[in-house]
Amino acid sequence: MSTRVPYAGHRTPRPLRSLPGSLMQTMFAGLLLCASVEAAQAAVAVPRHLINPDAPRIENPDSLVHRYLQAVDRGELVIFGQKLDRSMIVLVRIEYVYELASRTTRIKVYSNLKAPLPVPGQPDCQILGVSAVMEDGQITEIESHVWMKP
Repeated sequence: MSTRVPYAGHRTPRPLRSLPGSLMQTMFAGLLLCASVEAAQAAVAVPRHLINPDAPRIENPDSLVHRYLQAVDRGELVIFGQKLDRSMIVLVRIEYVYELASRTTRIKVYSNLKAPLPVPGQPDCQILGVSAVMEDGQITEIESHVWMKP
């Protein structure tokens, strides 16, 4: 009977499934990290032009609030077919959203609702806030912020 003895420094390779759990988890996490970095790089479009840092688009908040309230008074703030008026909202903040792909800044006005509104067809949900995108003094996009009832 012959016994095979490996020479010094030689190890028989083990299949991956026989590696200790922590080493296997570390290798798997490393692969996921590499994949997510590549996916993130692919997801961000390369801009056609660079932003001009000398001319940021940050306006006076008071004039933005004034124009927003004018748009609300014109009936532009609508959630699920219901027009909201200024007596129904409390302005909270103005957000400047920088779009990477287009290198533009969007203005969003966030407001809390004084009284929650129901979500049609969802009795366990309620609308407690609303964000509106402003462009050239008009509301062009509206987001309802929905919470589950406790």
